[in-house]
Amino acid sequence: MPELNFFADKKLIFEHSLHGLSRNQIDTLVPHDFKGKDFFVKFYLSNNGGYFSGGAYFYRDIFYTIKPNDYNLIEIEGFNFIQSSPDEESPFLLSINEVWDIKRKYSKSIKEFAKRHFPFAGDAGDNDYWLDMESGNVKYIRWESDDNPDNAIIVAPTFYDFCMSIQATRRIN
Repeated sequence: MPELNFFADKKLIFEHSLHGLSRNQIDTLVPHDFKGKDFFVKFYLSNNGGYFSGGAYFYRDIFYTIKPNDYNLIEIEGFNFIQSSPDEESPFLLSINEVWDIKRKYSKSIKEFAKRHFPFAGDAGDNDYWLDMESGNVKYIRWESDDNPDNAIIVAPTFYDFCMSIQATRRIN
């Protein structure tokens, strides 16, 4: 089977991924079908999470019209891994399971949000990227500025679009 390209920018350095998972392990955690799930599954079959050494950036204006004071440039530190056993840990990555459990305890509204979304990635500031299990949209929550999940920022239409638009460097204006 040929190696799949999960990121369009070949300058990205993606490391510290745990061993790949089985389809059953992925479906156990995320049983819902959503737009882009096939690419998500292929990604986690090959890379169980991972860390962007050297940095990774995403610009929302690739997909959306950005108004003044909207977030455009956002950073990605790494993708969370899916635990294959309850005691599995990584010195570099957080687990989806762990982040999900912690964030659900923040408030009732986040607990409701977490029924339809799961946190697959994060930035260095403990902010999370969530995948909407109904629409397939990727959303971003900046916890220090707004912990209301109704204000989550849609950053990409699908997991595939998100991955293909991550860049190794910031734009030069």
